[in-house]
Amino acid sequence: MPSYRLLVVATSLDRPHVAFLEGLRAAGVVVDLWFDPASPRRADILKRFPDARFLSVRHRLDGRAARTLRRWVVAHPPAILYAPDNKPLAIALRALRGLPGHIVAYRGTLGHLSRWDPAAWLTYLHPRVARIVCVSDAVVDYLRDDLRLPSARLVRIYKGHDPTWYDGPPQRAVTRADLGLPSEAQIVGFVGNMRPVKGVDVLIRAMDRLPPQAHLLLVGEGGDPRLTRLAAAQPSCSERIHFLGPSENILGMLDLFDVFVMPSVAREGLPRAVIEALCRRRPVVASTVGGLPELLDQGRCGVLVPPRDPAALAEAIGRLLADAEWRQRLGVAGRQQIDTRFHIRDTIAQTLALHQSLLVESLEAVP
Repeated sequence: MPSYRLLVVATSLDRPHVAFLEGLRAAGVVVDLWFDPASPRRADILKRFPDARFLSVRHRLDGRAARTLRRWVVAHPPAILYAPDNKPLAIALRALRGLPGHIVAYRGTLGHLSRWDPAAWLTYLHPRVARIVCVSDAVVDYLRDDLRLPSARLVRIYKGHDPTWYDGPPQRAVTRADLGLPSEAQIVGFVGNMRPVKGVDVLIRAMDRLPPQAHLLLVGEGGDPRLTRLAAAQPSCSERIHFLGPSENILGMLDLFDVFVMPSVAREGLPRAVIEALCRRRPVVASTVGGLPELLDQGRCGVLVPPRDPAALAEAIGRLLADAEWRQRLGVAGRQQIDTRFHIRDTIAQTLALHQSLLVESLEAVP
């Protein structure tokens, strides 16, 4: 593949995004990176891309940011501009007005878009967007069916991980005794921001159907006070539901879980917490929402249940808790799923192929 210039404009970049940009650079792509100086991952990004530049985007109509970016684009024309966030995408579209270059967006979730919302036409519905990289087939279906975007503009590229990122000992081993739990406790765990779409209320309601040795650990931001009230209203199991808050030791918490549960009810693209659990060989129970069936290979490397169904969720969790051998098999299968279908090397290869197709389109358009 010939060398070409890729301009990336982002708010921040998580580990998989940084890794795939490193992979593109290693393949010969000239990567120019702009991102928000307030990014919590600023130090890591600058370590890997020391020439990265800062761009603060206050809102989608930030004229100052658009002018700053346009000056750079005029001096260093990119063949492709990639914007993985809403505000930088809107600014990029303004900055490239009347200038050549393909604009590629990224969509990692379902929902929150409408053809009747003018703001959507500043980003994903803008006709200048050449392609939208969708994190799962579910996101492709949503944009095509609900937003009526043409299939030709949509491409599914999984945001890959490298399972070895999650190997080795955790930051700190966590034991049942550390959390004041009995030694015979069976641990059902959830990790994530406990927003309503995550379905944590369904998981709490499932607890009174599980055996008395089952304890539920909820790790992450729990901003909804209704969840704590709901847990307290479960007299048979309220003492076995534990809100642990955010943790910087996610791997240590995952190692403690007998079963990891993602009971989402809407909008899941490809949840990172589930990928981390699979990489750590934890058996997963998840709802059939968004990209979760793709991630669990339609139930071949995890257990899928209908959303908003506490009885079905409890039945699946209970079966896993009763069968240690099955849990081990699912853990192995889940790790293999990430290694073979959701690996960062595939993200890099498929992104290079996408870019090549755009460059070919440019050549074919020349009279």
